[in-house]
Amino acid sequence: MSATQGSAPMPTPRTFAEADPGKSASTSKEGSATALPELAKPIVKPQYTAFTPGRQRFIILIVTAAGFFGPLAGNIYLPALPVLQAQFNTSATAINATVSVFMGVLAVAPLFWASLADYGGRKPLYMISLLIFIGANILLAALPANLAALFILRIVQGFGAASVLSLGAGTVADITEPKRRASQMSVVLLGPQLGPVLGPLIGGAITGSASWRWTFGFLAIACSAVYIVLTFCLPETLRSIVGTGEIYANENWITRPVWRQKPVVDPKKFPKPPPPTLLSLFKLLYYPPVVIVSMNSAILFSAYYAMAVTFPRFLEGIYGFTSAEVGVAYMAPGFGLVAGSLISGRVSDWHRGVFTKRYPDTPVHPERRLHLQIPGMFVSLSGILMYGWFINFHISVVGVIIAAAISAFGMTWVFITTTSYLTESFHKTPATLVALASLFRNPAAAVAAVVVDPLIARMGIGWCFTGMALVELGCVASILFLMVRGKEMRRKFEEKEGKGGPPRTQGMGGPPAKAPEGKGLGVSA
Repeated sequence: MSATQGSAPMPTPRTFAEADPGKSASTSKEGSATALPELAKPIVKPQYTAFTPGRQRFIILIVTAAGFFGPLAGNIYLPALPVLQAQFNTSATAINATVSVFMGVLAVAPLFWASLADYGGRKPLYMISLLIFIGANILLAALPANLAALFILRIVQGFGAASVLSLGAGTVADITEPKRRASQMSVVLLGPQLGPVLGPLIGGAITGSASWRWTFGFLAIACSAVYIVLTFCLPETLRSIVGTGEIYANENWITRPVWRQKPVVDPKKFPKPPPPTLLSLFKLLYYPPVVIVSMNSAILFSAYYAMAVTFPRFLEGIYGFTSAEVGVAYMAPGFGLVAGSLISGRVSDWHRGVFTKRYPDTPVHPERRLHLQIPGMFVSLSGILMYGWFINFHISVVGVIIAAAISAFGMTWVFITTTSYLTESFHKTPATLVALASLFRNPAAAVAAVVVDPLIARMGIGWCFTGMALVELGCVASILFLMVRGKEMRRKFEEKEGKGGPPRTQGMGGPPAKAPEGKGLGVSA
C-alpha cells in the first residue's frame, strides 16, 4: 500500500492567528513585548537648513563676490588720484576729500541696509543696493569732469556698496548652524579683505594703460556680471520669511527672479523682529558686550590702518621702493588678512566642536568663542610693535613687510571671532549687529589715518606704534571681563527685551532651549 493511500492526510500548518483568532493580537503583542522590548525613540534634532551643502557653498560664493566691490571701489580709486586732480583742475585736498566722503558713507549706510534686511528680507536689498552701485559707476565713467558731480556720485556709489558686508553676515546666519558659522563667515569676509589688497593693483594697471574713466567702467562691468548671477541664483534666506528654506529644496538653482518673497512660515516658530527704528539701534548701544567687542575691533583696525597708510611712504622714502614695488609689497599684509580669516574661522568652529563632544549636555553660549580673541590681539600688537621699531632703526625691509603681515593676521583673527559672536548673540538681527560694528570700525580707521602723521612727528615712529600696541593690550582686559560677566549680561538683556518671556530659541524653528541649571543660556551645537 502506498503512503498516499494508507495514511491520513497531513494537516496544513496554521499560524497562531488562525489557530486562535481571539488571542492572536494579544498573544502577538505580549510576545513581542516580552521578546523585543520597545526601544526609546532617538531624539531627532530639528534641521537647521534645507539647503544642500553644495547650494550653501554656492550662496556663500555669490555673497563673497558681491562683498568684494565696496572695499574694491574705495581702493581701486587711489592710484588715479593724481590724474583726477589734473583732470578736475582742483587741489589734492579736494580730491582726497572724495575718498573721505566715500569711507564715511561706507561706515554709516550699512545700518540702514542691515536693519531693513533683518525685517523685510535679504534678496531685495542685494538687488537694489548693487543696482545703485552699478548705476553710479556708469555715470562716473560717462559724465563730463565736474567736481560737484564727482562728490555726489561717490556718495551714491558708497551708499550702494555699503550693504553687502552686513547683508552677507545675515545670510551666513540664515543658512549656517552655529557650530560651522565662524568658518563660513571667514569665507564671506574674504571679499572685503581682498578689496584693499587687489584694488590698488587693478587701479594702477587701469590708470597706467587707459583712461581713469575705465576704473569706474571696470567696476560697473564686473559688478553687472555678479548681479546677473545673484538675481537668478540667490534665493531669499531670511528665516522669518522662508524658515529653513524648504520651499527651495526641490527647485533648480537657477530660478525665476522674485522681487519679494512672501512669508511661508509659522511666525511662532520663526518670529519676525520688530520694525527697525533708531530707538532699537540705540538700545543695542546700551548693551555693553556689543560696544566692547565693536570697540576692540575698531582699535585693532585703526592701528592696522595707521600702518597701511604709512606703508608706501616708508617703503619709498627709506627703502627706495618704486610705486610698482610698493603695490607688490601690499600682497604680504593681504596674505595675512586672508590667512587670519580662514584659520581663525576654522579654529573657532573646531574649538566649539571639541567642547560639545566633551560636554554634550551643556549648551554652548556665544561667549565660548571670546577667549580665542586674546592670542589674536597679542599677534596684532606684536606686528605693530615690530613694524614701528624696524622702521625706526631702518632694519631690513623684509622684517617690515613680515611685521605688516603679522599685524594683518592678528587683526582679522579677532574680527572673525567678533562677527561670529555678534551673529550668535542676537539671532534675529545679525546683519544689524555687524553693521553696528562697522560703524565703530570705519570712523576709527579714518581718524587713525588723519592723526598718525602728527603723532609720528611728535613721538617718533617707534614710540607712536608702541602707543598703539599698548592700547591694543587694554583690549585683552576687556575680553577677560566679557569671559567672566558676558553670559550674565546677555541673559539679563534677553529677559529685559523679552519682558520676562521665555529665552530665545536656538534659531532652528523649534521650542526654546532648556539649559541645565547653572549653565546659562546658549546656542546648541
